[in-house]
Amino acid sequence: MKALNDLFILEGMKDSTVLAGHRGLTRHVQFVNISDTPDIIQFLDKNHLLLTTAYPFKNNTRKLCELIKQMHALNCTGIVIKVNRFLKELPDEVKLLADNLSFPIIDLPMQYTLGNVSRHILNYLNDHEAEQLYYALYIQKEFSNMMIKEYNLAALTGQLGHFLERPVILLNHRGDMIAHSYDFQKDSMKMAEKEIIQIVKQDISNVRKGITFTIPALGEQSITSFPVQTKRQYPSMLIIIDYLTLPYPSSQMAIEQAGNVISFTIIKEQAINENSRLLKNNFFADLIELRIRSEKEIVSRANYYGLKSDMESICIVCAIDAEGENYESLQLYKKNVVELHNSIYDQLEDELMNAEMDATLFTKEKYFVIILQFPEYTEIEMSKVREFIETAQYNIQEGFTISFGISNQIQQLTDIPTAYQEAVESIKSGYNSRNRGFINFYKTKEVKELLNTITRKDLRGLYENTLKKLAYPKTKDDLELVKTIEVYLDCQCEISEASRKLFVHRNTIKYRIKKAEEILNCSFRDPIDSLRIRVSLIIGTILEEDT
Repeated sequence: MKALNDLFILEGMKDSTVLAGHRGLTRHVQFVNISDTPDIIQFLDKNHLLLTTAYPFKNNTRKLCELIKQMHALNCTGIVIKVNRFLKELPDEVKLLADNLSFPIIDLPMQYTLGNVSRHILNYLNDHEAEQLYYALYIQKEFSNMMIKEYNLAALTGQLGHFLERPVILLNHRGDMIAHSYDFQKDSMKMAEKEIIQIVKQDISNVRKGITFTIPALGEQSITSFPVQTKRQYPSMLIIIDYLTLPYPSSQMAIEQAGNVISFTIIKEQAINENSRLLKNNFFADLIELRIRSEKEIVSRANYYGLKSDMESICIVCAIDAEGENYESLQLYKKNVVELHNSIYDQLEDELMNAEMDATLFTKEKYFVIILQFPEYTEIEMSKVREFIETAQYNIQEGFTISFGISNQIQQLTDIPTAYQEAVESIKSGYNSRNRGFINFYKTKEVKELLNTITRKDLRGLYENTLKKLAYPKTKDDLELVKTIEVYLDCQCEISEASRKLFVHRNTIKYRIKKAEEILNCSFRDPIDSLRIRVSLIIGTILEEDT
């Protein structure tokens, strides 16, 4: 049976004011009577609620007090009066009597008719589904008002726990606690909260859908999860303890209404975060495109986004491999591509948090960019980075593959543009080799790699002009001269070392080097001449590989 206090979620009643007898709001309500006759007591019974304009008592306070005493004796519920209609105000004598008897007297606003209010109450009392709907609408209105007043997620979660009289936890999509009701401030509930979060993370995919489970800390009490949809791919979660024993009419519909408001609030906060992310990415773009020149400004703005100037850094770029069939099909639907990128961004954040990395995540066009920082970037750190990336690849890839390019370490924040270019170059190198799902660490290009980027015609011209007739040695003597030049230069022009490696006498080396200098019209001791000849010898190996 419903209590009088339960009726304040209904149209008319929710705008009414309790004038007296507040302690009696727990009285039960079974039926509603409307009357403006002096002998109404004859038609009232236990748990009856009277709706009246009080016209028969407008000039007779004594009769109104007598009616209140009689209704109290019958254990009636209370009186709802349109006070402003005839009484104008409730007499103090009546208020005092009602307070003494804990007999509720409620003032109904003038804009509501007794008939409509009676109909709402009777429907509520007799129709369980209507009752749940009224309660859900009441919850929805209360939470909507809180949203308009910009209550934060902690306040909304606390209020939901208050309405349901149950402990409530709000978790994000990865199972981390966003807010909880006031129940969890108790020491006895803190352990329960840890156990709940642990189980949620172990079975996150099912908890997101909505399940019921138990934990040792709470014995037989059930724990039920409800998804809260947001802009993310995966929902946040409301966790309600002992939901299965909620008193009527606390229905799932009411919880969904509260969840909707919580969802809107989360989406609003996500929009704020996305704007902050945009500003962060704009800073990164300005940095790597050299639009920020002042070292002081670079350090200041970088520190704002969590980058420390006293640590070594590396840059990692991550990209979705465009050759995957699923990714190719997503290109037809820009919205899906955006959702995929947002999902990977969120998952990279998760992986960085799980790995406890000191990192800042950016995006630049199609790339996800991670700046990792270390007190010192050693071989051990490099192994940890590879382990982190391999774990991220395994956890994130689903119907597509992702690849990573990693730069060398840098000492200063002003060198981030260089690190970014190295990381991009390393990932492009993987794609040029037609690889997918790879991890490439940047390597400084050797001279041979650089020379390979020059046209063969230009290489051949430099080679022939520098080595002259030794460019294409045909005789045994010419072959010995070329070999001697290579070894002599490798030994940094040390005759004794070259003699030992070639197993010939020192004087033989001297003779051959002198002869070579005459043929090439150069001096091996001259840095410029030495460099030209070294480069030409490397070009010779490239040209040989082409034949």
